[in-house]
Amino acid sequence: MNISANKSISSLVNPELKFLISLSKNKIRKSENKSLAEGYRENKSLISSDYEIDTLYICEELFVGNNNYTLINSFNKKGIRIVTLTKKVFQAISYRDRPDGILSLFIQKNLTSSDDVLNGPVLIADQIEKPGNLGTMIRTAKSLGVENVFCSDEITDFYNPNVIRASIGHMFTMNLISDTTSNIIDLLNINSYQIILMDPDSEYLLKDFKAKENFALVIGSEQYGISDKWLNTDCVKLKIESLNDVDSINASTAAAISMWELLR
Repeated sequence: MNISANKSISSLVNPELKFLISLSKNKIRKSENKSLAEGYRENKSLISSDYEIDTLYICEELFVGNNNYTLINSFNKKGIRIVTLTKKVFQAISYRDRPDGILSLFIQKNLTSSDDVLNGPVLIADQIEKPGNLGTMIRTAKSLGVENVFCSDEITDFYNPNVIRASIGHMFTMNLISDTTSNIIDLLNINSYQIILMDPDSEYLLKDFKAKENFALVIGSEQYGISDKWLNTDCVKLKIESLNDVDSINASTAAAISMWELLR
């Protein structure tokens, strides 16, 4: 297929390439209000969302299968700028060991909380540090029908390219909020949400609990647990029943088990 590209980049010292590499830093992503989505599945989700896309970068030499051309055509139809890269240039900006030749630059949304009406279960990632955990939590939430995922007092931002990768792009079609814990608690209280904290020190088992229709499930970081602001709210504290003296479960695993039990 002949691809109608707006530009080609073959030099590793190209200014545009240097800018793309700089987006690996959180502070640059925030100051520029842009980030990168790499991979076929991630960009298939992105192009079907309402996000504004700046540029699609492609390397045909790295393509796997022929579906890439159908995807590129979708970008073409929306009038999105397309730039071709040589293999070495694409590998310089890739976040993967085996890149598939598809990467896009998109405009980030403002994810602070608003006065919009909130409905349906909410998963809250409280100060989660690892991008892989946060992305996996998003992907699992989507698979279980939970469309609202919030970050409270974020440490890892939603637009970290590795979060996007771990979510396989599902984050682009979900309701995301990233704000202070206090603002998120206010939002939940205004909308009469039941707040559920997963706390290994709780006396009450998750498997014995029946949640309200609108609940917010809070998962804390593996290192520090849930922050005090959550512990001081009007909430229900539950724990996952574990065997063999295992008292610490990976955050994304805890989120998956908890959502499954609460939604059964």
